[in-house]
Amino acid sequence: MRIYAFADLHGNTKALAKMRKAVKEAKPDLVVCVGDLTVFEHEMRPLLSRLQMLNVPVLMLHGNHEEESRMRKACAKFSRITFMHLEHIDIKGYTFVVHGGGGFDDHYPELEEQLKTKEWKALKWDKVIFLSHAPPHGTTLDDVGEPDEEWHVGSKTLTKLIKRKKPLLVLAGHIHECFNTSDKIGQTLCENPGPSGKLYDLKQLEGKS
Repeated sequence: MRIYAFADLHGNTKALAKMRKAVKEAKPDLVVCVGDLTVFEHEMRPLLSRLQMLNVPVLMLHGNHEEESRMRKACAKFSRITFMHLEHIDIKGYTFVVHGGGGFDDHYPELEEQLKTKEWKALKWDKVIFLSHAPPHGTTLDDVGEPDEEWHVGSKTLTKLIKRKKPLLVLAGHIHECFNTSDKIGQTLCENPGPSGKLYDLKQLEGKS
């Protein structure tokens, strides 16, 4: 299975055009947006309409620029776009686990509570792609410091989750200074695909883990 993921588009039509061209050429099975499609929900419907025209299923979560209920309602108008938050979905042998919103907190109590549920405990985490707007703490994805002095602003809850559950792949956004960065926590690949996005071959990734 191949997915094309992007983050923090913020209504940038040039980045959207580049991403749409890449998706057309790559022909992925799924497109993923890990939040902040908009600038405070401006032009949300037209942006979603352009994603609908990709003719590929789209998995959407909200960032700190979108309110969950409004984005969920807007996405429901589009047949190819599925909005998720604190939910999971199985697609072609992989499980996509989603936590949207936030981005500014160390800890996410609602995520910590969800991890305690029987449903999430039963997931095959080595087949999980975890989608989060907030990046994991202590990685290149959340380092906004100077080259000689690290300053990490990400989610400690997410880092703890990765260390315990060991998902196959974590995709996150939010920190613009960290677009297109990559890191590993144990064997879990963690990346910020940026607004132009990146193609991921999950079978190939499994072989490397």
